[in-house]
Amino acid sequence: MKIAHLVSSKIFAGIEQHVFELASEMSKYTKQIILCDEVIKNDMRGVETHCLKLGPRYSPINIIKLILFLRKNEIDILHCHGAKSSTIGGWVQRIGNIKVVSTIHGHKSSNKSSSDCSAIIGVNKKLIANIEQGVFIPNWFNPLHAGTISSRKGPIMAIGRLETVKGFDLLIHSWCNIQEQLEIIGSGPEEKSLRQLITFLRLDSKINIVTDCNYSSIEEKYQTAKGLIISSLREGGPRVVLEAINHEVPVLGTRVGIVPELISNEFLAEPNNQESLQSMLEEMIPLLPQINMSGIKSALIEGYSINNASKKTQDVYLSLLKARS
Repeated sequence: MKIAHLVSSKIFAGIEQHVFELASEMSKYTKQIILCDEVIKNDMRGVETHCLKLGPRYSPINIIKLILFLRKNEIDILHCHGAKSSTIGGWVQRIGNIKVVSTIHGHKSSNKSSSDCSAIIGVNKKLIANIEQGVFIPNWFNPLHAGTISSRKGPIMAIGRLETVKGFDLLIHSWCNIQEQLEIIGSGPEEKSLRQLITFLRLDSKINIVTDCNYSSIEEKYQTAKGLIISSLREGGPRVVLEAINHEVPVLGTRVGIVPELISNEFLAEPNNQESLQSMLEEMIPLLPQINMSGIKSALIEGYSINNASKKTQDVYLSLLKARS
């Protein structure tokens, strides 16, 4: 069995790390390759990687080129990650008669991009609630991170692509009365506007945006982080919650994705609601040093393991190949 993972983005972040770790783990017992943009190829070291220029998701020429590549390399299943890749995958399945799996990593207004795929994986149950061929396979604790317990002597962190959906503008507005240091780690189209907002609110001395962090340097930051904040308007995971818990870093966040399943109610705020977020942060941030995360980590680490996720994903692949035969 030979599997190709398709990712279309040009930024190495949560989805891309998910693909890299999954392909790395599953390569222990089946052939795995990653198809991605040249910009993130170096981040996929250790897994066979091919660079593809996909262009628009509805480009017939690029879809045909992809089908020819898959046939030439005798790919049994194309596993697509994210909306654009899944749209392309749907066309590959219809035109090329190749089995396609789609993983939904985040909430969209609809899951139409994945609807033509043979199997659909959701990283939380809500993402696949009304999908007949849906399979729930959660994210996992990062196997490359040692899980060193944080000293909690560093700043509070917020991690993610600098996009509107992450709610970093609401987080910045909510920081006016908070005296702790905040590091927003990520890159993306909202960087300029977020920096302008920080300056406008005169928060330059308390909030710093860090855009040049790779996963190794983020690992180091977890080892001193005082806390992690999720301010997203909607999410599939997010993975960073599990990464923080792995280092016993307290998490405060909005009710999105898997966050309410992992974090106590008093540490949650309503999404896209600055008043709710600000009130929760001002009440809970002073309590961060007292929050014990060891029990939460112990309770979750087995259920959210990459070993479990890879076995469940392998079962999805095998069921599709069995149906084909």
